[in-house]
Amino acid sequence: MFMHFQHNGGGSSYRPSAAWKWVLFFISLPMLELFLLLRLGQSLGWVATLWLVLVTGFLGGSLAHRQGFAVWRQIQETFARGQLPGLALMEGLMILVAGLVLITPGVLTDVSGFLLLVPILRRPLARRILNRFAHSLGTKSPLGKNARPYAPYAEGSEEDVIDVE
Repeated sequence: MFMHFQHNGGGSSYRPSAAWKWVLFFISLPMLELFLLLRLGQSLGWVATLWLVLVTGFLGGSLAHRQGFAVWRQIQETFARGQLPGLALMEGLMILVAGLVLITPGVLTDVSGFLLLVPILRRPLARRILNRFAHSLGTKSPLGKNARPYAPYAEGSEEDVIDVE
């Protein structure tokens, strides 16, 4: 699973698969967060650092909770109008991620979580993610790229039809 390498086209160099990038990310992020918390503890003191971690976790959790309910209402209103709430669902997912990273102690996770809770920043990011997702799906049809959603009746005359009652 993780030992899979992809050939990059030419020569003998290989690049690691996406799984390795995620493993590296999830190993290096906590180490970096711990380093930053230790440095912050040296600068502010341990009591102030502990309070900062607790307050940002509580404040972030309550903000995520409040914004989550607002997005939930937006999703319900969109459904009531008979539309699909793609953007609101993506924003809801981003608020969930923000809440999760905000309860995780750390400076970088807190900053990224609070940034995801700012609607002015979150909405364009949600649109970009949705557009990228839609682009990756494309408009593929099993009938080919020039297929129409429906085909007109076959050429012929009404005399070719035999109606049996």
